[in-house]
Amino acid sequence: MIEVERPPDEIAEALGLARRAPKRRRKGGPTCEECFFHRHMLCALDLDEPCSTFRPDGPSGLVPPRQPPLLIRET
Repeated sequence: MIEVERPPDEIAEALGLARRAPKRRRKGGPTCEECFFHRHMLCALDLDEPCSTFRPDGPSGLVPPRQPPLLIRET
């Protein structure tokens, strides 16, 4: 395992990979700062709003999105 003396955010900033300051958003909507990929430095996008791959980061880690229920139609 590689040990680093500085936190990953500080290293990313030194390499010029730091993200721009987030814009203020209205309450209730998801933000990039809440995304699993953003928090674990796995996102390569620098957008002003969450992208289609947004996944909330929580204590249980990366959780797949809920699937819609399968509706069986009678023919």
